Amino acid sequence: MCRVLFAAFAAAVLWPGAVLAKGEGIGLWMEGQVSEVRAEGQDIRLVVTGRFRFEQHRGQEAAVVEVRDWRTGGAASIPALLTQGRPFYAMTEDWRGGASRKSGALLEILRAAAITGKVVKLELADSRLSFGHGGTLSVEHAIVRRATDHALR
Repeated sequence: MCRVLFAAFAAAVLWPGAVLAKGEGIGLWMEGQVSEVRAEGQDIRLVVTGRFRFEQHRGQEAAVVEVRDWRTGGAASIPALLTQGRPFYAMTEDWRGGASRKSGALLEILRAAAITGKVVKLELADSRLSFGHGGTLSVEHAIVRRATDHALR
């Protein structure tokens, strides 16, 4: 009887099955064209013209809220003060691959994107946001964990 229970337990543990739980958490993202990129010590000040996304995950369900220009519904102008995270990952355009990057890489990525006008997606952590009059949003400070690097192939 003991062998049967052990075999049943081992089969249950080893049996392939779907993992349904994604977990719980909040994701903060900015996506758009960047301009006015400048270094301020270890920080980077810039303006993102695009959208800001809040994502809340609970199990398999995700609730997403996008901040855009409330007057037009189009791209919002979002001033931000960012710091490159440790670790920091440069991601391919489709976000299916990436590479760890050294200190200073985020500034290089953002300057290149400002010159080319290509859209950059940024994953933020430890963010401090400011909601102003007239429906404006600014990122007072955030750490960037991942960013699109159009030069990465």
